[in-house]
Amino acid sequence: MSESDIEKQLFQVFMPHAFKRISEIRENGAKFAHYTSAYAATQIIEKQTVWMRNALVMNDFSEIQHGQNCLKQSWDDEKVGGRLKALLNQIQPGLADMVSQDFDRRLYDRRFQSYLTSFSEHGDATLDEDRYGRLSMWRAYGGDTNVAFVFNNRPFVSESDALSAFTSPVLYCDAERFKLHFLQMVIGLEAKIEPLQTAGAEFVVRALTWAFHFAVLSTKHPGFAEEKEWRVIYSPTMLKTDRIPFDIETVGGVPQRVHKLRMMNYPDDGFTGATLPELLEEIIIGPTQSTWTIYDALVAKLEEAGVKDAESKVRVSDIPLRR
Repeated sequence: MSESDIEKQLFQVFMPHAFKRISEIRENGAKFAHYTSAYAATQIIEKQTVWMRNALVMNDFSEIQHGQNCLKQSWDDEKVGGRLKALLNQIQPGLADMVSQDFDRRLYDRRFQSYLTSFSEHGDATLDEDRYGRLSMWRAYGGDTNVAFVFNNRPFVSESDALSAFTSPVLYCDAERFKLHFLQMVIGLEAKIEPLQTAGAEFVVRALTWAFHFAVLSTKHPGFAEEKEWRVIYSPTMLKTDRIPFDIETVGGVPQRVHKLRMMNYPDDGFTGATLPELLEEIIIGPTQSTWTIYDALVAKLEEAGVKDAESKVRVSDIPLRR
């Protein structure tokens, strides 16, 4: 087994929740929905890009603070974080302090240089979600011209790192339940102490820094659990790529850097299925008074983008919505 294969297996131990959820998605074939406005939908189709906006301008920036607090309480808990620190220092004396220092050093990257785009796990036969979409999401996104892209999951769960952007399932929990997930990671690492010692301190620091990074950016209050959110996260100051360029866009009067996630394949790097015609399952038009106008515009845009049978790709949800 090559060194890269060993490291890949070990990364699964550092992020057990993420790898479990990604494995489930691969197995059950769940889709991903991106709820947005009709205008934004036309721009996504025309430019075949999805915007990744700074974590600072998320709907509720306290989400990052919530993840940070959950992680800190686990790290400071002697029965949880103390157990991890003991393990780290067993691998190499002083390694726990090295991990803590590296994580603290990355505070700027987490708070100011992390870019996200969000999707909702889609499809629940018992609730007719495939047919109608999710009411809470129609209420929250898109204003008076709600639209939902429904994508297949292929590029989201690809093992390729061609884009240096990574799919992360949101973990809905409070600080106490977060400790259970943290402890699961620690138990997994304890079972791999020999391979970890072989991989070395530098690898362990890097792997834990990334695991903690995604934990902070992907943990939300359990009250939001019905959203079933997944995030694609790009942190250019930690791992940069020219494949996700940026422009300065003005949103709500605020000029800001927006990274553009292009719907493009990189077959040489094992990343395929990401072009719009391959990726798109359908577009659902939500509650709006302009149904036909939006339908006609979206079909025309899809045809221009080379999507076959565009008319069959767009349909209307008749879900009632009181605003």
